[in-house]
Amino acid sequence: MDILEQLQNSRVKKTELSRGELRWACRRGMLELDILLGDFFDAHYDTLDALDQKIFETLVAMPDQLLYEYFTGKSSPDDLNIARVFKKICNAASH
Repeated sequence: MDILEQLQNSRVKKTELSRGELRWACRRGMLELDILLGDFFDAHYDTLDALDQKIFETLVAMPDQLLYEYFTGKSSPDDLNIARVFKKICNAASH
């Protein structure tokens, strides 16, 4: 089951992060990730639709090492929806 199906079919208790909690979750152990995630959150999070906002929340919950591998091109997300939001972050960082 991909992330889209998991998010749409989720029946678990509501665990949505507040805006402040999500911004805090963008702070990472690596400065590079702090900048990429934090800058994207500040400039673009509000322009994402509800599904992409949930996927972004999923991304910031991932381990730093995995995110670093994605950003350095050593690996890429298997899930197409995560890959799509990841690409938005990368595109925003390159502009």
